[in-house]
Amino acid sequence: MLHAVFLAAAVAAASHAPAAPTTALYRVELAGGLSSWAIGKPQPNGALLLFRHYPDGALMSVRSRDVKRIVEGETPEAGKRIQPGQAIEVGATGGVVSATPGGGAGAGKALSIPPPGSRKDGSALFNPDRAYNPTWDSKLVPGSTMGYPNSPNDYVEGATVAHPPAPSVQVAPGDVPRAPEPH
Repeated sequence: MLHAVFLAAAVAAASHAPAAPTTALYRVELAGGLSSWAIGKPQPNGALLLFRHYPDGALMSVRSRDVKRIVEGETPEAGKRIQPGQAIEVGATGGVVSATPGGGAGAGKALSIPPPGSRKDGSALFNPDRAYNPTWDSKLVPGSTMGYPNSPNDYVEGATVAHPPAPSVQVAPGDVPRAPEPH
């Protein structure tokens, strides 16, 4: 009985471990430019193609008409795998602008994804007449740290709008709040 328990535990542990490629690996190229790796040669089953996915060994099926070709190859990670502790340089990420000499941060530099609180041209979101300052402009971002404006001219730096009196109503978005009409 004890041997059966150990055997069941060993089978369960082996089923959750990644499959070691003891057989050849095949690249299944799909329509649309995608590809997947199979352990062993994929087998047709009616209108489907069945194979064990590399590296986890999960049973996969794809429609045969979606498969462009099947190529026998080496491991998909050949040459891509890094060793523990090895660093990879990915370069700059995000839309942060580095300081440029003679013009402040991002003067005249267009950004594909601007940082929070700035425009694509590198100016401040609420004041396009000055350059973006991350210590100040990233603190107030519509939809993130404050509500979205009612109209395009709301939240302009230097303009102060008083709160309307309590009984006032706003008839249309962006319209000035007005006192209710007497009946």
